[in-house]
Amino acid sequence: MRTHLGRPVRPHLLVQRSLPRLAFLVALAAASPFASAKGKGGDAAGSRKCPPGETTVKVTPLELKLKCKDGFHECEADIPLKAQNCTGGFLEFTKLEMYEHDRRSLVLEFSPASIVPPGATWKEQVPWTTPGEVEAVVYFRPSGGSDTDAARAQVKVVNRALDDAKKSCERCSGTWGRYGINQNEGCNCKSPDADKTCYDGDECKGQCLFMQYDGRGREVGKCSDHERLSGCLEIVAKGASKLPVRLPPPRKLPTCL
Repeated sequence: MRTHLGRPVRPHLLVQRSLPRLAFLVALAAASPFASAKGKGGDAAGSRKCPPGETTVKVTPLELKLKCKDGFHECEADIPLKAQNCTGGFLEFTKLEMYEHDRRSLVLEFSPASIVPPGATWKEQVPWTTPGEVEAVVYFRPSGGSDTDAARAQVKVVNRALDDAKKSCERCSGTWGRYGINQNEGCNCKSPDADKTCYDGDECKGQCLFMQYDGRGREVGKCSDHERLSGCLEIVAKGASKLPVRLPPPRKLPTCL
């Protein structure tokens, strides 16, 4: 189950993983931006020297760019989490939690726990689809022990295509939001020809809003203030000026946008 930008929020997930395959998947009742995490269940990489004086578990903070298939929609990327064991002893990595806006959105439990030697690095890749600040919390304990500790790191997830679209929206004096029957996210630019008299929908950047029939039975309107409109409105259709005039003029019916 993947959640894409602009779609309803899904329940967040509790995932318990038995190496090397997924053991079970249970839905909880919070909010989640994505599906179950994938990777190697917290595999440890080869040992490397810890920084001088470091005696804890260090989770690497990072910035991640989403890759989009359709403009700024259908975006995803894998968050490559890493935690180095600098405690000097063997550790068991048991759980991973991901938080957005102080709200837990993912729980991954590893069964059996991944054992990481001193100096080695624990790794996990988590698929993600939404931009923003994410906090990763990794839980671990001494090998064979019961007292659990945790290490945290911030992950910044960026949707460059979305950021560029919002900047373009500012340049056209537009309003960013959700529009249309499907409530798709996007920009509603201010029309450069607002209030101009129009006789055809093709004459406006936005919509030609019907006002009246003239003495010849032609539809007369004015161009809308913005390019996107919503609701049921009386619209002068595109190509209306090329249609034969009907006398007496018919009652104008609304068009729902």
